[in-house]
Amino acid sequence: MARRQRTHRRRSWDFRDHSIAVRVGSRRSQQSFHGITVSGPRDSPRLARLIADQVRAFPRDPLVIAINGYQPWLEQILSSCIQDYWAAISELDRQVQFSSTMQFPERASQRGHDVPWTFVLDQMNVPQVYYWSANTDPPDSEDFGLPNIEHYRFRVGAWECGRGACRFDGDVPVAIIFTRPTPVAEYVVTELLFDYLFKDGDFDQPREDEEGICWLFSRLYWLLTDWQNIITEIVTRLDEAEANSHSRHLSVKTRTRLMHNEVDRLYELKEYLHFHTRAFKKLQRLKDDVPKREQKDPLWTDMDDAVEDLEQYDTTLDSLKERFNNLIELEFNIQNAVQADNSQFLSIVATIFLPVSYLASLFGITTITWPAIWYLWAAIPIVVTSIAFALLFPWSLRQIQKRMYPIDAIRLRLQPQSFTMLGDELPDSVDVPGSTRHGKMRRATQRFSGANEGKGRSRSRRNSNEKFEEG
Repeated sequence: MARRQRTHRRRSWDFRDHSIAVRVGSRRSQQSFHGITVSGPRDSPRLARLIADQVRAFPRDPLVIAINGYQPWLEQILSSCIQDYWAAISELDRQVQFSSTMQFPERASQRGHDVPWTFVLDQMNVPQVYYWSANTDPPDSEDFGLPNIEHYRFRVGAWECGRGACRFDGDVPVAIIFTRPTPVAEYVVTELLFDYLFKDGDFDQPREDEEGICWLFSRLYWLLTDWQNIITEIVTRLDEAEANSHSRHLSVKTRTRLMHNEVDRLYELKEYLHFHTRAFKKLQRLKDDVPKREQKDPLWTDMDDAVEDLEQYDTTLDSLKERFNNLIELEFNIQNAVQADNSQFLSIVATIFLPVSYLASLFGITTITWPAIWYLWAAIPIVVTSIAFALLFPWSLRQIQKRMYPIDAIRLRLQPQSFTMLGDELPDSVDVPGSTRHGKMRRATQRFSGANEGKGRSRSRRNSNEKFEEG
């Protein structure tokens, strides 16, 4: 009898048939990038040619690469264009894809003068804004109830090195951005990211590693994170909770449980807010490593503004948390008042039954001789009335509560025009006369025109201006 051939099961971590989308920023492309799909180490020459062409065409531009996904052979792909940091880059990508922890901006290693910087950050925004920005409808689960905290997160990792990383030109800064292979991330990378960075007035400004990581961190933060949107959403849910409370929708237990969930969500959001604040403050301290003449760079003013905004958002979240707690306390006070009314009602009922009690006391007098049937006629109606009251009163109370406190809650649907889309400066509902709405781009040439005209920005501390002019 022929032996049956045994089939081997494929391991769940086998990535051989998967591919990665790699985009390289380019001013020549109408989409602001050239993209290729790599499916293994054999595609390394294709990526190397693409990056070499970009470096030759724009030697002054930083090399920006976006990678959506992770594969074990990513190191071999990167080794064709990155010097000897590709192992650390691949590990950073793995952390972005499969880990849930964040990483402060830090040096990737301590060797050499040109040291790359890395960070992993969960950008925060209203879940619906991600879909509205991509001109798609959010899932139905996002319209009602409290969204999961995971839906607020847009996970981004970045690797940045000022010099010595690119194999084709060691003076070209390299920035590699990692995102997860989700539809929203694909939209952000293909439609927003490169165009947003290229329009920045400081994109091709020569900088050292300290300024470079600050610039990349702040630009990604402004593009993807909007705490004002989150505060607007929380205020909407607070109005919803107040409407349910004033209209007595839902039961008291349900209303208080929903508000307790809102308070828990505020604590979760504050953890991410504190991480963003600490990350910006750590980057602020890098200013001390920059020469005094280069500390006039508008980049450092942007960092200060970001920290001040985050501190203001923290204060606002605290006030919203206090308002939710006050509303919960109000619910308990109202419940105590209702219980007091019930006690008053029971007192009235007891007063009604006083004559019956008096009648029972008369029956206890032994000197009065009544026919026995009279005791029966008096006892039966009283017992029947007591049983009927004991059965009908709770049922009647439930029916009254159903009519007074409807089961359906008041739901306030979020409107897209009330929120700021990714890459925009203001919501669509805000009409600014004469504004061209350039987006959330912070151009130093606009904010520092006039008074600071003619002042130099930060320059390379080892390469003079003449070298860039010769390039």
